[in-house]
Amino acid sequence: MSFGRWIFTASRVHNGPLHNAAFSIFGISNPDLISVLLLFCVNFLNYMDRFTIAGIPDMIRNYYHIDSKRLGLLQTSFIISYMFLSPVFGYLGDRWKRKYLMVIGLFVWSVVSLGSSFSFGLFLTLRCIVGVGEASYSTLAPTILTDLFTGNSRTSVLGFFYFAVPVGSGFGYVVGSAVARATGNWAWALRITPTLGLFCLFALIVFHTDPPRGLADGAVHLRTTSWWSDLRSLYSNRCFLFLSVGFTGNCFVLGALSWFSVDYIQDVMATPLTTPLLFGLSACFAGLLGVVVGTSLARSLRAYSIRVDAYISGIGLLLSAPFILAGLIAPIYSFYLCLVLFCIFTILGICFCWTISDLSELSVVVPTRRATANAFQMLMTHAFGDAISPFIIGIQTSNSAMSRYLGMQRALFITVFICILSGFLLLCASWYLEPAKARVQFIIDGKTASGFFLLELHKLILSLFT
Repeated sequence: MSFGRWIFTASRVHNGPLHNAAFSIFGISNPDLISVLLLFCVNFLNYMDRFTIAGIPDMIRNYYHIDSKRLGLLQTSFIISYMFLSPVFGYLGDRWKRKYLMVIGLFVWSVVSLGSSFSFGLFLTLRCIVGVGEASYSTLAPTILTDLFTGNSRTSVLGFFYFAVPVGSGFGYVVGSAVARATGNWAWALRITPTLGLFCLFALIVFHTDPPRGLADGAVHLRTTSWWSDLRSLYSNRCFLFLSVGFTGNCFVLGALSWFSVDYIQDVMATPLTTPLLFGLSACFAGLLGVVVGTSLARSLRAYSIRVDAYISGIGLLLSAPFILAGLIAPIYSFYLCLVLFCIFTILGICFCWTISDLSELSVVVPTRRATANAFQMLMTHAFGDAISPFIIGIQTSNSAMSRYLGMQRALFITVFICILSGFLLLCASWYLEPAKARVQFIIDGKTASGFFLLELHKLILSLFT
């Protein structure tokens, strides 16, 4: 059999008996679980790639002879393209086949990530283009999982999916630092994840099946409305707005701390070779524990209050604030104390709300608008969150008249205030969470194609009296 014919046959595995045979190899009989594993792997690689550079800041700074401001611009440039392309993929994701959109984005991400340059300007451009792939994937993958599962199963699956955020980020620190120092060339650290991404691309084409929108909620009857109607609905959804603004602060804090933590610690502690490794492992453990604890609390307490998701998210951020403050002061006293405070407890609290906020955001929006809602939440969270926080911290550090360590410490104190504000906003979202979920269920049960049940009912009443 020729290679081309084999590829054609493999692409049809999910429609024939080969489908079940392929799954039996892994001991899994449910195709939906295969989709979950594939989406998790791609999400893991995305975050691993995103934070690989953060594990080797000293190498990049020395290679290009740049300051902290331009180093922070590397992350900002990547997030900018990711941020502005998210609404595009959100619009397409509510109307087109999501599987093909993700395949295109993943292909672009893998190919561009393999490139590196001796010029800082071109390297900056390549990092910007990488955002195309992540915009397609991060916008659409959660909506697919939401359409496959419901109830506590949805909570568990999204929790597993978001394990990839802290674990992938931590592996980015560890692998990036290890590969760069083993090869003596930091550029090789950026070639690991895109190579693995090409394998995931092939697996996504062969094994993943795109579910109908609203399948798990019994809302496949809902029709897609105009983009303007979608935006108007999201703008009038107070719960969605509070969740998005609150999560924006979370992204601001996480973006600033994850980007500059290794650099910040290395300015004080004489452990340049082990700091990225220890920080990455701590981030993996703390983030994993944070997602597990947050998801488990939501599952167990949801029976007592429908608002518990917002409570857990807000309280998690409020509890993180004092640990961030203590962690910023700790490096001059003890490296390991800093690691405990700054990495474990901080990320533990912040990761409380990662899965739960996303789950709440998707549950207060009708299925035919979820990709658009997810996209515009990403636009907001990145525009005012992790897109600007590394650059803002870098500017404050570079312009400081004090030492680089003290300048960065003063700049990072901003994250404490942002953390408190975000926690308060997420608690405010709890006021609107229950009626917002009820409204979505009312629209689904009303079986109105456009989703505007009340508007159609109003027109019907008027027609009876005119």
